[in-house]
Amino acid sequence: MDHLPFRRWALLSLLNFCILAAVGVLLRYKIIFSLPMVHQKNLLHGHSHFAFSGWVGMALFNGIVWVIYRHHKSLNLEPYKRLFWLGQIAAFGMLLTFPFMGYKWPSITFSTLSVVFSYLFAWRAWKDIRQSTLPLPVAQWFRASFVMLGLSTLGTFFLAWLMMQKGQGQEWYIGSVYFFLHFQYNGWFLFAILGFFYYFISRIPYQAGCHARPQVFRYLIIASIPAYFLSALWMRLPSWMYWSAVAAGLLQLVALYYFSLLLFRCVRGTRAEVSGIVKWLWGFALLAFILKILMQALSVIPAVTHLAFGFRPIVIGYLHMVLLGLVSFFLLGFLVQEKLIDRHAKTTIAGFILFISAVVLNEILLMLQGVRSIWMQAFPYANQFLFGAAIMIFTGLLLIIIGQRSARRAVAQGAD
Repeated sequence: MDHLPFRRWALLSLLNFCILAAVGVLLRYKIIFSLPMVHQKNLLHGHSHFAFSGWVGMALFNGIVWVIYRHHKSLNLEPYKRLFWLGQIAAFGMLLTFPFMGYKWPSITFSTLSVVFSYLFAWRAWKDIRQSTLPLPVAQWFRASFVMLGLSTLGTFFLAWLMMQKGQGQEWYIGSVYFFLHFQYNGWFLFAILGFFYYFISRIPYQAGCHARPQVFRYLIIASIPAYFLSALWMRLPSWMYWSAVAAGLLQLVALYYFSLLLFRCVRGTRAEVSGIVKWLWGFALLAFILKILMQALSVIPAVTHLAFGFRPIVIGYLHMVLLGLVSFFLLGFLVQEKLIDRHAKTTIAGFILFISAVVLNEILLMLQGVRSIWMQAFPYANQFLFGAAIMIFTGLLLIIIGQRSARRAVAQGAD
């Protein structure tokens, strides 16, 4: 199976992740030390936009096209090659404009270009999935992820409209941001990686009950739209919205139950198929997925709502848990499992160990900071520890990239 250009795309996506981590280090540095030339809020905008478009978006793009390619005998890769570079231009455009000017016409132009990229990709992939031999569950997850991707952009359009109107309440601004985040995190990202998981289990030797859990898809789809209200519980919601949020939380718990049954049936057959580093990555991704569902369900309790949305470290910890602990861990594991990222070099293994340890440490520190802030207690040197964790995350990713270069040289020497 020809892995080009998919290995190149995976390496570039990984490089984007490393750049993202470097910006994260700068953000943590700015909190502790004086850095007048850096505008913290604008840099944060660049960081978040690049996280979605430069790292996760491009990694999902690569993975989805790879899966379609393996089930489409005559897939034309040329449109995807052009789309990849369009996505890269949009991502780096936002990274290089938001930190220096915030929401001005250049950054808005690149943001719009990113939306255009997402629409073109979703349209092209949907068309090629229809002509492929992808298993039905995988095709369903991917198509649903495209719908969620489209819905998420409505939040950005509404936010742009609010900015032009001016004078609107702060709740509307924050609500539109949470709308975008919800359909990205709980829709586009989650449904796409579940598509990758179902693709993975569809290739293992058949086991009774392993591939027969459509309830996971059914309940998560039903819950997807009302689950937005779980992200808006801090607002003054009418009762029907609150009870819709409660129903969505319960439906997600039911989906988690059926997903657990699926895992128990499949784990014996997949154990030999997965390498050690992938087991660690996917194990932590599973833990983050379970915590995410449980935390969302508990957030409907008014006292928990106040804690979940009233303290910034808890919000940041939750967002990082999903983006790093669930999405990034799973995507890295998938790219390794599909041999799009090499795992054999010692440098790569050391990088993965450092990266996983740093992400776990970062989450523990954020949650400790959040808990102590609830009790109105200071967390001595919290920002310094978080700065150290950010450096570790960046270093781990850098080692993984260096390991890819070492692996390429080893392959080239072997060929000679």
